[in-house]
Amino acid sequence: MKITRRGLATTSLTVAALGLAALVGWSTAGERGSVPGLSSFVLYGIVLCAGLATSTTLRRWSGRHVVLDALIFVPLCYCALLLVPALSWWAAALIAVAAGVALVPLAARRRRRAGPAS
Repeated sequence: MKITRRGLATTSLTVAALGLAALVGWSTAGERGSVPGLSSFVLYGIVLCAGLATSTTLRRWSGRHVVLDALIFVPLCYCALLLVPALSWWAAALIAVAAGVALVPLAARRRRRAGPAS
């Protein structure tokens, strides 16, 4: 099996992305417990690795599914807000949903106006 530079770079970026997801999950687990930490790791790991592994396919899918693409903001915002110790889990969920209600339509409208991704 021959290792190419592109394959090595993709593998290195995937390992770095999983390391970053693990760091976020570990921080969340330290603040909120193991279940939110594990869910943060899975969410960030999927998002980061999907963007790295199949960027062309992901870009085309994102252009065809503008609203679904913008909806990823809500769980990412929720996981980020879980790191704020002063917020309870339900307050973080409420803020994330409210931000999603306000920002997802704006992002979808802006993306539709810009045209499909190539």
